[in-house]
Amino acid sequence: MNNEPHIHLSREAIGAENKCAAVLSIIVPGLGQIYKGHVAAGLIWLCLGMPIAVFIGILLGLATAGIGLLFPLACWAALAVDAYYEKDLRIHHWFPPRDCQA
Repeated sequence: MNNEPHIHLSREAIGAENKCAAVLSIIVPGLGQIYKGHVAAGLIWLCLGMPIAVFIGILLGLATAGIGLLFPLACWAALAVDAYYEKDLRIHHWFPPRDCQA
């Protein structure tokens, strides 16, 4: 017996949540993953992944006359895209958006 309420989100509400996760990942890498419920992956990217990407970018930048500095930016953009398309694992809101049908 499933006691969870069935909330059907409209396409606009789902799109807004995906856009919110992507914007959060643009502001702070990994925050969009945390927002979508992938807390471990978000914390790993936040604490380990991006600092390592920046370090590698600096090393590649020294070796390639600055072209390698694009590496951290590419990682950052990939995280935003990943946050947009990642499955939402959160239990949906106590106060659902107005356009939800119960």
